[in-house]
Amino acid sequence: MTKSKDKVRRVLVLEDEPFIAMMIEEELEALDIHVVGPVNNLKSAITLAANSDFDGALLDLNINGDYATEVADKLRVRGVPFIFVTGYERPGGLRYSDVAILRKPFTQTELRMALIRMWER
Repeated sequence: MTKSKDKVRRVLVLEDEPFIAMMIEEELEALDIHVVGPVNNLKSAITLAANSDFDGALLDLNINGDYATEVADKLRVRGVPFIFVTGYERPGGLRYSDVAILRKPFTQTELRMALIRMWER
C-alpha cells in the first residue's frame, strides 16, 4: 500500500486506549505504512497535525471525553486526509460529515479498505 517503490506512506495515529493504539500500529506496519505516534492526547496530536509531514491520519473521535475536531481542523487546512475511528455511532451535529468513520472493532481488511477510500478521495 505504499505510494511508490521508494516512498512509504506515513500515517498519524491518535488513540487514547493503549491496546487499541498498539493494534492499529501493528496493522499499519503490516501494510508497510509508517506510524507517526501513536499519540494519546489532543495537545500532541494538534502539534503534529500542524507541523509534521504525513500522508493521512486515523483519529480516535473521542479522546478522554473531547472530540478530535481541532486535530481534524489542522489536517483539513493542510490538505491531509483523515478517518475518524470510533466504537460509537457518528454524533449528531459532528463537523466533517464527509469524513469516513471506521467502527471499532475492525479487521485488517476493513482498515485497508478505509485507507484506500481515504486516499482515493
